[in-house]
Amino acid sequence: MSTTPLVPGMIIGGVVIASLGAGSTYFLEEKKPSVKSVGRDFIIGSIMVMMILQLLPESSSFLIQYILNLVPLSLASTTQVGGGSDMEVKVGVPRF
Repeated sequence: MSTTPLVPGMIIGGVVIASLGAGSTYFLEEKKPSVKSVGRDFIIGSIMVMMILQLLPESSSFLIQYILNLVPLSLASTTQVGGGSDMEVKVGVPRF
């Protein structure tokens, strides 16, 4: 059973829309964005991604998983020091 990544998708959408809104306020209007406007943009982005996930579940789930796979796992877990398990790569014609 496949599940849609609803919560990570909402967080990603909220962060993207909030950062776009804050950047446009800072660079175009040349004033500091308020917490209220950034929070509003985050909520709008989260709800927008939630609705897109309901309308296009397969393609939006693929896109969210792709974005989550771009983040290295070393940021979320401890880094491995020393030699890990080395995988042997076999090249050539396969023998059946």
